[in-house]
Amino acid sequence: MDIERTPSHDLKCTICKNYLNIAPIVTSDDGKVTKCGRCQYKGPALNNRNSLYESIGSKLKFPCMNEECKTRLAWSEVQRHEKSCQYRKVSCPFYNCRDKDVSFVLLSDVGHFESCHPGVMHYGPITLNFKIVIHHQSFLKLLIINDVPFLMFIHCLKFGEAAVLIGVFSCDSKSYDYEIRIRSDTENQRQVVMKEKVRLYDENLHCLYCLQNICFLETHKYSKKYPDNQSKKYKYYSNIDITSAKTLLKAENLMFDVSVQEHEEGEKNSIISRNSD
Repeated sequence: MDIERTPSHDLKCTICKNYLNIAPIVTSDDGKVTKCGRCQYKGPALNNRNSLYESIGSKLKFPCMNEECKTRLAWSEVQRHEKSCQYRKVSCPFYNCRDKDVSFVLLSDVGHFESCHPGVMHYGPITLNFKIVIHHQSFLKLLIINDVPFLMFIHCLKFGEAAVLIGVFSCDSKSYDYEIRIRSDTENQRQVVMKEKVRLYDENLHCLYCLQNICFLETHKYSKKYPDNQSKKYKYYSNIDITSAKTLLKAENLMFDVSVQEHEEGEKNSIISRNSD
């Protein structure tokens, strides 16, 4: 059964006004407020899970939440499609743009970065010097590779003395991997290679300021509002142990070469480490 697109609909979330097609679906005691899984970190707090509706909803087909998109979606397809829809709008990830309600279609419009954050844009693979990384401690880059934009987050744990986290995210429906080559800044040929899957960007999960522990947005799962979630917020990032890398490479300073390529079928999406001479 297909659900028609209409301005008002009983099958829409009371909070975000999108279709009730992402679990958990929860309802207030009086039945006047029904909330979808997109809004699980938005008030009010509701505990009555509507399992009956979820069972019925799993048999329905819904329109995409983006009006320009004509795709019809089964319950199981909604979450991935919304993160990779070519018409999907994202909020600017920078702190000084949060209160301005700046949003754009990242896949086709990087004009906001060009005009407001030009220093973060980088075309092609990027090389990061550990001395620069540790100086900035945490920062964001927009990589443009083969005309596809990727958001890259870099964050130092304990001012870089313990580890450096690097995560790469996209809004593209294609599958990608990112590779980090860690090497000395000298002629030494030894290196460590880390390879990980590029995840679909979710601004409620992937936030530079949540990593820094200074985010207070209630919609962000790892903001300071949810102390019980803090131990899990690093799981989306490659974790580079600085002491081990320096010992292995016999280096005082490290270089990180980060590149992105389409995922090859049959290749494992796990971190691979190796030392080559």
